Amino acid sequence: MTSPTRQRTYSKDQWLGAQDAWADGDFSDEWTPWRRLAAQQGILFPPEGTKYDSWGDDDPSQRAILIRAIRETPELLRYAITSKGVHSWASVIAVLVRGRDETRDIIAADEAAEDRYDEPTPKQATYALKQILDIIGDS
Repeated sequence: MTSPTRQRTYSKDQWLGAQDAWADGDFSDEWTPWRRLAAQQGILFPPEGTKYDSWGDDDPSQRAILIRAIRETPELLRYAITSKGVHSWASVIAVLVRGRDETRDIIAADEAAEDRYDEPTPKQATYALKQILDIIGDS
């Protein structure tokens, strides 16, 4: 027999506090679907940071990292928010960072493979050297 799924519960004061925090944070409309999705996962409060934070900062805030994900990698963000065991913005960001790192590694490997295709084979290199020596010999 399987155990029942445990659902996080919040008090009315916590819920209202979260609503106030979102309202006070001056979040644009592009946050609305992500806020709702996060709330379904038990993430009620907004991420840390202000609307003036930048993802280019030395130590970007949660809000800066998340707005970048909203604009650049929405499918990865959706996956991160809905991943099993994710119940905070910090956890969402951890999944985002892992996903970006994995994607970067895949892209780097693909680029390295493309570079290898541009390199001549040993036989082609030897033939090219022979052609150069033939040209020099003919001069």
